[in-house]
Amino acid sequence: MRKRTWIILACAGLLHLGLLIGWRWQQPLVPYFFDATVLSGGRGLDFYSIYQAGYNARHGWDIYEGDPSRVQVVVPYSTPFRYLPPVAYTVGAALSLLSPLAAYKAWVVIVELTLLLCAGSTLWLTRRELDLGVRLAAMWLVFTPYYLELFMGQFSLIQAALIFGTLLLAFRPPARAGAAARLPPAFDWLWIASLLWKVNTVLFAPVWLRLRRWRALAAAAILGAVLTLPYFAIFPAHFGDFLANNFGQSVRGHELGNLGLRQLVFELLAIAGAGEPLQRAAQLALVALVVAVSLALTLRRPVPLVANLLALWLAAFFLISPQVWEHHYVMLLPALVLAYWQRPGWLPAALWLLFALPTPFGFTALGPMLAANHDLRAFALEPVGLLILQHASKAVPAALFFVYLAYETLRKP
Repeated sequence: MRKRTWIILACAGLLHLGLLIGWRWQQPLVPYFFDATVLSGGRGLDFYSIYQAGYNARHGWDIYEGDPSRVQVVVPYSTPFRYLPPVAYTVGAALSLLSPLAAYKAWVVIVELTLLLCAGSTLWLTRRELDLGVRLAAMWLVFTPYYLELFMGQFSLIQAALIFGTLLLAFRPPARAGAAARLPPAFDWLWIASLLWKVNTVLFAPVWLRLRRWRALAAAAILGAVLTLPYFAIFPAHFGDFLANNFGQSVRGHELGNLGLRQLVFELLAIAGAGEPLQRAAQLALVALVVAVSLALTLRRPVPLVANLLALWLAAFFLISPQVWEHHYVMLLPALVLAYWQRPGWLPAALWLLFALPTPFGFTALGPMLAANHDLRAFALEPVGLLILQHASKAVPAALFFVYLAYETLRKP
């Protein structure tokens, strides 16, 4: 390896160690991240939802119930559990055998090992091009949303690993839709596993339709139904909440922590004085445009590369989802790594850097304002320029990355 590559590897390792130290001792990094500031340094909010759900599952209670008058609440705090029942009955139930704090620390170790596995996989797969491999591995290691992934005890990095495995199977060797038979069964099962873990990869379904992999689609539908519907037949109380949390949300108000494109559009229209009908129409138009472009590229001829189509739909999620938090962007890492792997250059590197850097939150007046009053997150804060800058810091790069992937899909028929 060249000397510069050794320097990149050393710097990436040190910066990654800094993220881990920041998680352990908190204060050096907390003020630079919205979620950490809102929680006042209280870690594990999202993890404790899966812990409580697993505890409920072991005791025969509704996994979506968090009311202390109905179930025994064993966690200090948590968000409502919003994932599919298998998550609670497997990972959640197993981890709930430990104390909440011990389980959270164990989960952080699992997430860290998963990240290192992803980084190590890129190094091994590019062992004949180690200079490139080190840069790809560094993209995994030096990504500040990962700090929040650990802080919140989130599940997005596991989803990113499943997506990365799916992309790799389509990328090496490059598979086209017309040669779908070359793709191994693991290609289907990794996607199905990601669906059961987090339902956002349902957006990959058009690619499987394009590939005519009917068995995989049928297996996904049957498993999803068998592992979900009987549960809600027994515990129907929160079925509506599950559907609303995963499929029925919309952007209806100010939320400083929401870094999706739809929230940015909402904020811009709110500044312009748009009412609810125009806001609703703009949201629908945005979703329709992104889905239409993605479908057109998926169905076009000559046949696109499968890996590029998957990356495109993954990027589309960040444009059409009504709720996108900073830690969610770790799920975009597989597509960013793939983009740079295919075309090492300044443009994909610059796009990755925009996602890898923290938002301007900690460097503006928004941080102290929110630290003093957490309720301000739901208001149109001033100065307006800082508010828009915060929302645009991730939403604009997401839109640019979608355009880049669309161009690459057109460029490589």
